[in-house]
Amino acid sequence: MSIIEFIRDRARFYNCPVCGRSLKGCDVQVLSHEDERFHLQVTCAQCQVTFIVVLAIAGGAVDEIETAVPEAVEELPAAEPISVDEILDLHLYLKSFQGTLTELIHQHDHSRG
Repeated sequence: MSIIEFIRDRARFYNCPVCGRSLKGCDVQVLSHEDERFHLQVTCAQCQVTFIVVLAIAGGAVDEIETAVPEAVEELPAAEPISVDEILDLHLYLKSFQGTLTELIHQHDHSRG
């Protein structure tokens, strides 16, 4: 049994922290694994909220579970932190924006030329 199958099987005993319904049928992805600790991304099958779970498995139980973890994702280069001025500029822009989120996302950025 893989760790994903193991977690999906046990998920039915837990409830979503947002909608409160059973996590049976949830989507589970292993983000990282180190020794007996797993970082998992769980998406509720009912309300589609996604959250991160840190799972620690005690003792030798990890040896009984196949721990197939995907290849590490290539890390993005370090970016500069967002400045206070950038947040204020965004706030002012959004305050006057009239349209849908889709229109906002698909707008052409004229400043990048």
